[in-house]
Amino acid sequence: MTTQQIKQLIETELNIEINAKSRKRKNVYARAIYFKICRDRTHLSLKEIGDTLKLNHATVLHGIKNVFPTFERYNPEYIEVYRKIKNSDEYIPVEDRYNTLKEDYYKLQSKYDSIKDAKTRKEYNSLVKIIKEIPEEKLDIANLRIDAMVRMLKT
Repeated sequence: MTTQQIKQLIETELNIEINAKSRKRKNVYARAIYFKICRDRTHLSLKEIGDTLKLNHATVLHGIKNVFPTFERYNPEYIEVYRKIKNSDEYIPVEDRYNTLKEDYYKLQSKYDSIKDAKTRKEYNSLVKIIKEIPEEKLDIANLRIDAMVRMLKT
């Protein structure tokens, strides 16, 4: 997503001209949303983001660090606009979506493995230890015998 696309989306959503030299609250909040999304969705430095609106890096930093948290807390309608644009899949580059999904997959796989191992360790630790001692070539026979024992214990 380019800065021009971000700017256009925010201006459309809020019906505000971001470039306007105004310190009205709605303009300041719109610029803070722009700065935050640019920071999240592009690889631009603070200076480069500021240059897109002919502002300096300190203004960008102030918008991200001070203004954004203020309306996040006190003006939920602006945070909704921010989330709508930021979280919309169509605005996230495919490579970023892929990397996010890949990271989520590995995290879930790791959680699954640890839960599975924890459950196995706690409840069946001694049985697993015995089963691991069975030679590879005798696993089929052991499987049949264990199955028979389980059926016998159930009755």
